[in-house]
Amino acid sequence: MDVEKLPIKFFAPREVDELRVEPGGNSEVPNWVLTGDELTQRAAELNQAFAQFSKEVNERAARKSAVPFTFVAKMCNDATAKSRRGDISSLFQVGDKPSVIGLTASDELVVKIDSVSQMDEISARLKDCERNSYAISCLDTFWEFQPEVESSEEKSAYKVKLIDFQDYETNIAMQRLFEHALTSRKIEYKKSSYTSQFPVYKIDMTPKAILDALYGDDAYEMLFSIEPMPKYIVSLDSMQGDAPVDVVKPLKGTRYETLGILDNGIAAIPHLTPWMSDERWTVYPDSEIDPTHGTFVAGVALYGDICERKDWVGHNGIRLFDAAIFPNNPNGVEEDELIENIKEAIKANHEKVKVWNLSISVVRPISDTKFSDFAIALDDLQTKYNILICKSAGNCTNFISGRPKGRIHEGADSVRSLVVGSVAQAKGPDDYAEIDNPSPFSRVGPGPEYIIKPEVAHYGGNAGVDKDRNLVTTGVTSFSKDGSLSKSVGTSFSTPRIASLATGLYQELDEDFDPLLLKGLIIHSASYSEKLLIPETERTNQLGFGVPKSIPQILYNTPYEATLILRDTLAKGEKIDIMDFPMPKSLIRNGYYTGQIIATLVYDPILDPSQGIEYCQSNMDIKFGSFDKKNQRDTTKRNILNPVGREGAKNLFLSNLYSKRLMRDNQTEFALRERLLIQYADKYYPVKKYAIDLSELSEANKQNYATEDKLW
Repeated sequence: MDVEKLPIKFFAPREVDELRVEPGGNSEVPNWVLTGDELTQRAAELNQAFAQFSKEVNERAARKSAVPFTFVAKMCNDATAKSRRGDISSLFQVGDKPSVIGLTASDELVVKIDSVSQMDEISARLKDCERNSYAISCLDTFWEFQPEVESSEEKSAYKVKLIDFQDYETNIAMQRLFEHALTSRKIEYKKSSYTSQFPVYKIDMTPKAILDALYGDDAYEMLFSIEPMPKYIVSLDSMQGDAPVDVVKPLKGTRYETLGILDNGIAAIPHLTPWMSDERWTVYPDSEIDPTHGTFVAGVALYGDICERKDWVGHNGIRLFDAAIFPNNPNGVEEDELIENIKEAIKANHEKVKVWNLSISVVRPISDTKFSDFAIALDDLQTKYNILICKSAGNCTNFISGRPKGRIHEGADSVRSLVVGSVAQAKGPDDYAEIDNPSPFSRVGPGPEYIIKPEVAHYGGNAGVDKDRNLVTTGVTSFSKDGSLSKSVGTSFSTPRIASLATGLYQELDEDFDPLLLKGLIIHSASYSEKLLIPETERTNQLGFGVPKSIPQILYNTPYEATLILRDTLAKGEKIDIMDFPMPKSLIRNGYYTGQIIATLVYDPILDPSQGIEYCQSNMDIKFGSFDKKNQRDTTKRNILNPVGREGAKNLFLSNLYSKRLMRDNQTEFALRERLLIQYADKYYPVKKYAIDLSELSEANKQNYATEDKLW
């Protein structure tokens, strides 16, 4: 077969496909809105809770404090939907600056009060319960905001963050006041900017000492949190290999893109130096660099297929850039130093290096209630410099003691990064995982707010314990710093396969660099092995969307498939509605449409670090299905914005349309490898993927939605 004749196709929406989202709903009061005595009682309770702030607000006004007063508005358990947030925000909004400035939990809003007059206005609104019934019905109580404080039993530096007041000038003034307070008390600190508007202060004092030193000062009132400064480590357990690998060199006149290796350095060994830039980026002297881990990572990225004698990735060579961000320090590197190094390395090289591999992990799992500071910093870098970071999910040793796997490490909750887990490529006598199943050490998702992390997986080794309960491993092959072959295991070494895959795809595409396109292609091609033993409902937690195909398989189709790529920008209130989708008539069998459809949506959400668990601030959906006919619509009527509509439309990306019996009995390759059982609902997933087989529609739904006369 000549695959060159079957490339993937880009297409753009026509002007008639670009429509406006029409308002829905009705004028009736929702049944969750309180009325009568219930509303009056709730308003009285809220008034009483709010009145306790009066003394503090008046005292701050009297001493002309520049620090806004902040409190927590606790929402009712059934009122956390974002659709109700507007009513709550309107209750507190006075003037043009935002009053609701963040979340501390999914049901706890942080609200600021800038003046006595604002407090009086809010109090009056709480008393006017009929006019503000929607907001009052959503709220449970109020209490004064207190900083979140976490202590460590070990000697540790602490990370101090200030409240984000959602106003640039206010935040700058607060930072100056805070720094002056520290200086006047002779408290030493180091300030780092994780993002352009996200400063962090490192202080070598216990939280109690910090709080005691600042108590009674305005600086105390602007504290958001105090927690131990995380430390990051790299490790490499190796054993010598014995099968030599020939040195491969770049071909003159061939275009090679560059993969940046953010690690502890790459050794100048014969296999790697022909592909490396002349200069290394680092802030450390050579005496502080021990290029063990980075050399192994670089070897996997460049020679991974050759070492394993497999066509897993399928590139023909890529350039490597050595960013030695991690020194030879047995105690690890504190988070602020590591982030500063990553920022500077990317800032200096982002024009020539667009894909970066980051296989360094913090030692603590993610939180369910917030995205990590490390993840937020990585997201900011990718937005600012239009790059893609491939991040390891993290390793876990719980299997040695018979405990369940831990959650992904901090940093792996980065929304914009492509996060990678590990599957076993081989199985030794004492290894736990079967081939093509999740490695025992590979940490699991989901990420905060249930986002799918990791998104993909690749081969990173196997592990288990022997009869004496000693750790045994079956590693993947790469290079030691002396140039000899060695073996090791970890998500650190599955990640560079994905990073080199992304680099190789960029190399093959005649397109400007687009991280969303690369993520979309990789995730769209990913699937599960027929040998996978874990339940369908657990697949995405363990492996994301699976292991991607190689570069040639991604870019070229087989004779019986077609891949279409739509790239566009959607403003709020707009949608793309393609009413003439080219569903081939050749798919009709016995009067019904058949076929297998895989659709992947990857988009850049608006991100707001101040919103806690609601860090992702925008949602996008994709639907696919059939309809009966088009109709003309009267745009002079209220809420009718689009002149052409559809009758009898049905979204077929709904699992309840399919026969559970047929799905259970179907043992085709598509059913085993591609099927996904995910209900995204209104969750703000930045990646969504659907895989359906029309032959599995229930008989009734097949007759309703898949007959040969249907439009798509």
